[in-house]
Amino acid sequence: MEIHSLPILSSINECPKDGTHEKKFIFCERNYNNNCKDFYKRISSIEGFHVCPYGFSSFCTIVNSKLTIFTSLEVEKHYDRKKIKKNKKKDFGKKRYTVDEILQIIKSESAIYANINAKKNILHDYDNKVLKVTQKKEVLDDTLHELRKLNNVLKKQSFLLKSELEKRNPSQEELMLRSKNINATSQLVSARLNAYDFTLNPEIIETNPPTNISLYRKFEKARHCLEVITKELSINIIFTGSSKQFHNCFEIIDVLPFILLENAIKFNYNKQPIECLFNEEAGNLKEIIVKNKAILPKKEELNSLKMKHFRSENTDSITGTGKGLYIASLICEYHNIDMTIETNQKEIIDCKCIGDFIVKLNTTTANTRYS
Repeated sequence: MEIHSLPILSSINECPKDGTHEKKFIFCERNYNNNCKDFYKRISSIEGFHVCPYGFSSFCTIVNSKLTIFTSLEVEKHYDRKKIKKNKKKDFGKKRYTVDEILQIIKSESAIYANINAKKNILHDYDNKVLKVTQKKEVLDDTLHELRKLNNVLKKQSFLLKSELEKRNPSQEELMLRSKNINATSQLVSARLNAYDFTLNPEIIETNPPTNISLYRKFEKARHCLEVITKELSINIIFTGSSKQFHNCFEIIDVLPFILLENAIKFNYNKQPIECLFNEEAGNLKEIIVKNKAILPKKEELNSLKMKHFRSENTDSITGTGKGLYIASLICEYHNIDMTIETNQKEIIDCKCIGDFIVKLNTTTANTRYS
């Protein structure tokens, strides 16, 4: 709320408000009517001094970046002597101002507001910087947490590889499996780091030009890398259909299948299979669907799941940050892919709705395609 020394008009529908130094005339308070409103409407965009229908002075000027009407005043050379003499009878000791006095008061107020606004801007900038640092720390903490888990997987796989190598007759099949697992885990580390960079600075993806890639192969790669996790959890990822079509995509597209499949793994209910469907017609990939059994969010929450940090009330028992689907939706936007989320309730177990959680990627509008 702004405070002024002189009476001001804060709303055309209300009589002028008292200033801290000068109060409005009693007449103005008791007789504010349509004539007054019409007068203020007429002068509301005209800077300078004006005389109201009842003889009092008004002054329109810019204060704190907006037009302000100071009114219910008596200013030399800018009032009606006869009318004001009649209408101010009950006001004793009211000051008659000179033009210079009015301008000096307003100039002083403008300087004060300029100083206040400058300090507000400094505080606002400071708050924004603190918020950005806090958000970056949060993202960094989340990423480090994920990397520590993957590091433990790497250490385990490295230990198993080392143990196999130390055997007198190491199994070539086992050595190949452990090597593949180590490579897959390192790919997951790369995906985490790419997601971290993208979260902090989405524009970074445009530093390198897009290239022709197969979305189907990207999902295949993610499934293979995630076998390190799915085998341990006894969860299968089943692919239905395929696609040979290529799309023009930025490098960050690698992260998309990781996010969607990891999300399906994290929120999987009772180790049910995860389905990944590829609908292709006449060589054109129309749609990719990732579907898993899960404790379902409420219907009214579906539109919010792509918002940063939003998590369904029904997933409170599962650790997470609420950023996965947010990042996935951003990546889709960059590639003109329409990402939608649906649910299909099947049953209620322990008062919880269980059913299919479905993420659909409409790729018909995706970036320029090449066969």
